[in-house]
Amino acid sequence: MSVRRWVEDRLEMDLLHLDVAACGVVSHQVFEAEIDYLRAEAARGGYVAELEAAPRIDAGRAALASMIGLAGGDVAFSEGGGASFAALLDAWPLTPRARIGTVPSEYGGNARVLADRAAGRGWQLVRLEVDDLGRVQRVPAGLDLVTFPHVASQRGVAQPVAEVLASGVPLLLDVAQSLGQTAVPTGAAAYVGTSRKWLCGPRGVGFAVVDPSWQRRLTDPPTLQVTVYDDVRRFESPEAHIAGRVGLARAAQQWSPALLPAVQAAAAAARVLLHKAGGWQVVEPLDEPTGITTLLPPDGVDVVATRAALLADGFVTSAVPASRAQDLTGPVLRVSTAAWVTPGDLDRLAAALSRRTA
Repeated sequence: MSVRRWVEDRLEMDLLHLDVAACGVVSHQVFEAEIDYLRAEAARGGYVAELEAAPRIDAGRAALASMIGLAGGDVAFSEGGGASFAALLDAWPLTPRARIGTVPSEYGGNARVLADRAAGRGWQLVRLEVDDLGRVQRVPAGLDLVTFPHVASQRGVAQPVAEVLASGVPLLLDVAQSLGQTAVPTGAAAYVGTSRKWLCGPRGVGFAVVDPSWQRRLTDPPTLQVTVYDDVRRFESPEAHIAGRVGLARAAQQWSPALLPAVQAAAAAARVLLHKAGGWQVVEPLDEPTGITTLLPPDGVDVVATRAALLADGFVTSAVPASRAQDLTGPVLRVSTAAWVTPGDLDRLAAALSRRTA
């Protein structure tokens, strides 16, 4: 699908949506696919409708997996990226003395899961060396697993995944903030992510994609149901939001690599136009290949209040709290720009930011 057709298929927005890193905007096709499925459930019953929808869901699995060089049978759906992360961490073949490499920019929810499991199982969490923007600089020897977000929630900087993979340590990569907005390298042991962000699918659906060489090594979940699958799909709950899976499947099929340059061009424009607007400071390098722009506030400016004021002006952005990650010293304003954002939109945002900060 071309960029133009992808943009034109979005549902009409009442606000200028600059918050794709929180939740994207679904398309007409995604919306209609979910509604059609719910009608089928009402007319034919949930289990019959699910069985009939299986080919559509499997086509979406294949489309999703192809983005990182794997196959549809390597995908397990869940209710969210965090749920997939916890499930894989629980299933990973780690000894009580395992050493796991982590980063200060780890998403807060995942960081809490890691700390909880480490405390209960005797794992050692090893802080990886990073630069000023949070990029991993070195992977020490002797690690059993490395895990981090490919792109952090609070900073639009991509990790050097290829260099980490070259260390030979298995990588559990969180692509919730990267899949759909920047190229995701192949070769990780597993990936976890969500539907609702850059893929512009529905909320309430996430996924894990696991390399076949690791699938049989994972410990079965304690709540494993009777299943016909012996691959990673055995981790799926039989009581799931199937309409959401249908929507994600359609969103994954609509996605195109042609969207990546459009996303990144919009972000580059945002970084130029928003830097120093009202005294705010852009964090990311101009040419960083992501769609996230984060802004440090001027002294004394309330980020949450600014976000609310911008919403009143018709702009959807995010106020990211300092609790989001260990490497944040204070809240930041996040602007995440999809392919539908124009330079004119960003000019208006810069003017509103200056006006609301003055």
